[in-house]
Amino acid sequence: MDFEELQKSWQQQVKVPELEPGKIDLLMDKWTKQQRKLKRNNIFVSIAFLFVFIDLAWVYLSFRAKYGVLFGGSIAAMALFMLVYLWIMWKGVVYDKYDPALASNIYVDKYLQKLRWQRITITTYSWIYAVLLWLAFMFYCYELTRSASLALKIGAPAVITVYIFGMFILVRFTKKKKQLRIIDELIGEMVTLKDKMDML
Repeated sequence: MDFEELQKSWQQQVKVPELEPGKIDLLMDKWTKQQRKLKRNNIFVSIAFLFVFIDLAWVYLSFRAKYGVLFGGSIAAMALFMLVYLWIMWKGVVYDKYDPALASNIYVDKYLQKLRWQRITITTYSWIYAVLLWLAFMFYCYELTRSASLALKIGAPAVITVYIFGMFILVRFTKKKKQLRIIDELIGEMVTLKDKMDML
């Protein structure tokens, strides 16, 4: 192969995939729906947590004189874990609306970052939260059942353990499984979009 042939083969046009506006709109529609559901879920959880905070405050103020440091410490730990988990949940939300004029790698990267955060919240952070909450409850139960019967000392922690981990397993493999599937689909489509943008 001489130099001219080599130059011609090198100069051949490479087919670059076009960004089809219809597909981008469909992807952004999916993204918007997913974000709307996430915000609704987060609002519901935030309201539920608010009632739990009020209940924890009432329990502490009503019974703090009867119990020791583990009682107050376990209640404070529960409240702290819940606040941190709320922050983790809300960190996965994007608040600005999609603007096609601003579509760029930076914009898509931001969406991908949020989607990956949502995924790790479901797969990792929720389990860490469950274990920490369970530990706080175990200290709480220990303090409350210190002078109780053996049946109550064993029964109360057992019921709490089954409830906490049972609910997390049930939710993780039903509702959260569907959420993960949607998140994974969106991540795949966003990565494809980003790759196409990189080629342009």
